[in-house]
Amino acid sequence: MSTGNGTSPERPGKAGSRVELATLMNEFASVRLTLDTAGHGPRLLVEDTETGAEILLSPIELASLCLATSDDRLNWLRVGQYRDERT
Repeated sequence: MSTGNGTSPERPGKAGSRVELATLMNEFASVRLTLDTAGHGPRLLVEDTETGAEILLSPIELASLCLATSDDRLNWLRVGQYRDERT
């Protein structure tokens, strides 16, 4: 989400602890990305804008995403409403 002047608005919470970076969407999903600096180190907050579900990802968790295989990523999609109950 952009304010139109190239800056990102802060989200509610501790002053300066969260800065919204972007909202990404397509026909299947919509997520909001926010930088959270309230903890012991910076983390990426990813929020599903449809359900409100959130996850905070640390740098090591983000780096591990880069090392995942295609099969790993395919299995990540098999959650929630996309889970195949037959397996």
